[in-house]
Amino acid sequence: MYQPFYASSEINRQGDYRNNKKLIEKIIVDEKTKFIPYYEGKNLFKQKNENIEAIKLNNKQLITFFPKGIDNPIFLGVANEINYVGLDISNKNSNIDLWLKENEVIVEDLRKYGPLLDDIDASFLALTNGMFFWHNTHQFCGSCGFKNISKEGGFVKICSNDKCGKSHFPRTDPAIITLISFKDKILLGRSPRFPEGMYSTLAGFVEPGESLEQALEREVFEEVGVKVRNIEYFDSQPWPFPASLMLGFFAEATSEKMNIDYNEIEDAHWFSIEELKTLQHPSINGGFKLPRVDSIARRLVDNWINKFN
Repeated sequence: MYQPFYASSEINRQGDYRNNKKLIEKIIVDEKTKFIPYYEGKNLFKQKNENIEAIKLNNKQLITFFPKGIDNPIFLGVANEINYVGLDISNKNSNIDLWLKENEVIVEDLRKYGPLLDDIDASFLALTNGMFFWHNTHQFCGSCGFKNISKEGGFVKICSNDKCGKSHFPRTDPAIITLISFKDKILLGRSPRFPEGMYSTLAGFVEPGESLEQALEREVFEEVGVKVRNIEYFDSQPWPFPASLMLGFFAEATSEKMNIDYNEIEDAHWFSIEELKTLQHPSINGGFKLPRVDSIARRLVDNWINKFN
């Protein structure tokens, strides 16, 4: 069975640990525990020979950086009998900045190096990113404005106002992503946010009161003016950049005719199998690029190409 990027089946989140405050405290001081650092929205990496590795801190390093203890750790889970904890080290003290410089630490977006990491590390880094994005954007209660307090290993935030006391939980925003086909061609588009030359499958967020299929039909029609039929679910993938769950589909267009909304996307074309293999298209100067290898968009495209091999 295929395993999506950033969703390792080797990780046990051990949700039953989260309510056990003493156990979490014990895990924090355990010398075997690995800490995944989060720094200003990015992750830490190191070059080892020709390979890139994710940096994981140990307890001795934490004592050096934080002699008075750490704030708001997030218990991430267990893999290979080792506990993993997420830790936001952004702007904490000058010792960290000096350590980053002296050790030539690479501070970078996970998407740059994610495909180069082992499955467990990539998944823990993705989880760390998603959790701290939620923590940093939900510091205050949305109901009354009082400060939220982190509980249950970091997976719940509770309003500090006794009259409110509302519980807040991590956000994941569902988004559909779909490969549209018409006979032997598929439709790919590009957003101005994409890397230069990259074309990908169409995607968009699901709105309240909308089924996944309705969201797919709406998004495709809004972006390229194409109506679809025969919608078929493919697979899902977490995409915490910053907080999405991608739900992949195949669908067939009822017509090859497009009406592109350039307020929605920058460009779109129908691509033949040969064009997908050669990365050349008559309407795109200098060729084009397929979606990232760690994305469900790439899996959708590769799955389509493999049908013709």
